[in-house]
Amino acid sequence: MATLQPRNGRWRAIVRRKGHPTQSKTFPTKTAAKTWGDRIERELADYEARGGTPGENLTIEQLISWRIEDLASVKAAGATQTGNLTRLREGLGTIVARHLTANDVIEHARRRVQGDHMNAKGHIIPCCSAATMNVELGFLSELLKLAGPMKGVKLASDPVAEARPVLRLLKLVGKSKQRDRRPTTGELQRLHAHFAAAEWRATIPMSDIVTFAILTAKRESEITRLQWSDLDATNRTAMLRDAKHPRAKVGNHRIFPLLGESWDLVQRQPRIAGEDRIFPFNSKSVGTAFTRACSKLGVLDLCFHDLRHEAKSRLFEQGYDIPEVAAVTLHRSWNELKRYTQLRPESLHRVPTRPDHTEVESEEQ
Repeated sequence: MATLQPRNGRWRAIVRRKGHPTQSKTFPTKTAAKTWGDRIERELADYEARGGTPGENLTIEQLISWRIEDLASVKAAGATQTGNLTRLREGLGTIVARHLTANDVIEHARRRVQGDHMNAKGHIIPCCSAATMNVELGFLSELLKLAGPMKGVKLASDPVAEARPVLRLLKLVGKSKQRDRRPTTGELQRLHAHFAAAEWRATIPMSDIVTFAILTAKRESEITRLQWSDLDATNRTAMLRDAKHPRAKVGNHRIFPLLGESWDLVQRQPRIAGEDRIFPFNSKSVGTAFTRACSKLGVLDLCFHDLRHEAKSRLFEQGYDIPEVAAVTLHRSWNELKRYTQLRPESLHRVPTRPDHTEVESEEQ
């Protein structure tokens, strides 16, 4: 039965039927709204009685809207998934889901990776790497698997699975490349000088944030979430709430030490009434400010996340072992940690800890 809602002196009828997109329309009277709702419900029932599949006319765009909005209470889509689904909506949104073919998937990947930026609607499709495309298609495959039993979208085969062998041959999907970029001392000095010169008109203390990132190995989104109430002055530690995790981010609160000058750096930040965050700024603004500074100074191929690489590498170079470094970076395994660690060969020189040859001979005598 249609749902009727009063809206500013008018009536809106909403028809929800499993397997079909929600339909709604507003009328001047309640009677008109009910008549329309009853008619739509009869049409949907007749359609199914004639053998029609409820989801046979749903487009990729409609499925994506359903996934992000209607299914959020069951399994919310994170920021990464929402962003990837948005790219899929732009490139494949007009296609009826059950008519999606492997060729459609391949063409979408080609446009995204090779830079053919226009889709059928004339919308610009941003370029991406083969690794990003691999992740994006993973979310498309998940969407189609959910849509089968939940929305009645019947597919003869999995178009994403069929497309993958060709995509690999064409190098349109692939694994992410490991970065080994570390900022040089000169580059960091130039960045700090740049931020210091602009400090009088800037709202974000970028110099302090860059230093803090290198000392703590934290991402910009993590730095801007840290709270005064989560500091432990006795042990000089901080708690990071909802730390990154592949499956259980929410509630994954982790404690890490504030080594070196990081504790003093935090203490000199101004406290704002009614604000518990230590660095109360938008994480995207922090990343943008860093990128713009690098561009202006001619510092090539350096992003804010590379400071996290730098931090991990410095900890190893200072002699910390794997569990100690993991306590700062909050990695759970060496396999996760080692891909970000780029040690400088010259840092491996150590003062010999064993006796030299002369000392050994005298002991033997």
